[in-house]
Amino acid sequence: MKLNKKTAVIVSFALGSVMFATTAMAQVLTKSGYDQLKDSVKYTAESATTKLTSYTGDVSISIKDNGNVVYSNDSISKVDVAKGADETIETRIDGSKKTERYNYSDVNGYISKDSSKNIYTTTAFTTPHKITTSQNPFKEEGATDMEKIADAVVGNLKDAVVVTQNSDGSKTLSGSLSEARIPSIINAVISLESKRAFGNNPNNESSIPKITNDVFVKDVKGNMVTTKDGLIQTVLGTGVISGKDAKGVEHKLTFELLAKMTDVNTTKVNKPDLTGKKVEKNVEQDYSKLTNPEKYIGKYKTDILIEKDAKFVKIGERFVDITAVDNKGVSGRYYEDYAKGFEEYAVNKKDFKFSSTFEKGQFNGKVKASNFTGSISINQGLATIYFNQNENSNENVISSNGNYSKVFE
Repeated sequence: MKLNKKTAVIVSFALGSVMFATTAMAQVLTKSGYDQLKDSVKYTAESATTKLTSYTGDVSISIKDNGNVVYSNDSISKVDVAKGADETIETRIDGSKKTERYNYSDVNGYISKDSSKNIYTTTAFTTPHKITTSQNPFKEEGATDMEKIADAVVGNLKDAVVVTQNSDGSKTLSGSLSEARIPSIINAVISLESKRAFGNNPNNESSIPKITNDVFVKDVKGNMVTTKDGLIQTVLGTGVISGKDAKGVEHKLTFELLAKMTDVNTTKVNKPDLTGKKVEKNVEQDYSKLTNPEKYIGKYKTDILIEKDAKFVKIGERFVDITAVDNKGVSGRYYEDYAKGFEEYAVNKKDFKFSSTFEKGQFNGKVKASNFTGSISINQGLATIYFNQNENSNENVISSNGNYSKVFE
């Protein structure tokens, strides 16, 4: 599920407000509703990344302006945790613009397709990617601090809870908050973020109204169903934000969220058959090593410039001729060539052979040559290098930025 960048913040904070309602809903009699909600969210996040073998996630978001739908996003994601494979189909409608996307990935590569192009783009990994289980947001750096902030902001909203224990052991958690009970800090944050998202982006083409004045949350409602173990099955939330645009027109934005987790441990993720399809193939660059290092052998150059009569004037060229390169280092020759009429600048021109040993895990190093100090760096996947001189031979020469482009005969 992806939102337009300029509206994502507003949606996030609006849904965050919804979560304040559902957050207050959780439930085992021995714990507060809020604490049990956190237990369910943490348990679901941990299960989805390490414990479950597979599952299907279905998420739908819609935004209404004064009752009319102006944005919607529907996505279905099938995840095979054990195999490290996932498949997502997404449909987004922003005003009259409809966008459909397809993505598939596994340890060997990924496939994508955008509705604007009738082409499948495939990217193969040079070596299989390790299956990672560290995507649990509660294990990310700073998660503990964010949880403490959320605890402080929620405050007495923890009490807005209605818990229904179902006969099969599952729980239905529901609650609502009216405008009068919305903490002022939430309104302040949403107002600030709406101004940041819309106020500084005049070219925003989204159909979502750009509310920047008198922004506040009118109400939020939420409903959550969990299994007896605490695994979240469905979440339904609504939130209403009121505000005015730059012209003073009032808008009532209604955010609706429906999320479901189904087919737990029975979901099948299959790689798509692209036979007969138009396919654009790519290979992912392995940045841990130089692929085909011999392609970097050859001559590279950059211009030597001066400023004369309020203009830039080219007086010559600097060359780096790479004669050998591998994953350990590089060697070659550096020299300068000055144009006729600028011989005075060539008095101290340089011409020497050099070598360089790369730093561990990188493809740059200090240049080893007599009477010269500097460094060289190979730009992976590009026909350019970086060759830096720590001093200029002539103070009138404009300092080079160190970027050299390959010369093609």
